[in-house]
Amino acid sequence: MNKVIIIGRLTKDPEIRVTQSGKKVASLSIAVDDGKDANGQKLTQYFNASAWDVLAERFESFVKKGHRVCVIGKLQNRSWDKPDGTKGYATDVQVRELELLTSKSEADSMEQGSSDTEQHQAPTNKTTASKPANKKKEESPDEELPEIDVDSINVQMPF
Repeated sequence: MNKVIIIGRLTKDPEIRVTQSGKKVASLSIAVDDGKDANGQKLTQYFNASAWDVLAERFESFVKKGHRVCVIGKLQNRSWDKPDGTKGYATDVQVRELELLTSKSEADSMEQGSSDTEQHQAPTNKTTASKPANKKKEESPDEELPEIDVDSINVQMPF
């Protein structure tokens, strides 16, 4: 079985591209806390990941640098020829499922903080476009994010 679950924060905004065949792909870099070393220094692991089609659109619409996510997918090895004639190798996460762990209020405050330090207009919030018309106004902002059915995840623990 080839299955991986990673919980971490995006180190940069997802890089969105469209292939020659018209498929959308999001390239991601996810930082995962990995405890502390013998000296008490925080350890962090960095993982490259990619999401295709609908998932790429979700990353483009809802996820920015600093947002906390849970991605579920599989590991994929790739290789290429380097300019010096040697072979390069990498292992990436091919994302199959996404769960947003950053609340809307946290995301808004991150966006507000970045717009204060950077001289650009903050991206528009696209979550309202997918909000059903019958939603009540008094609901919390977190309920505007798309829901992921975590009960459908079949994970077997090794113990």
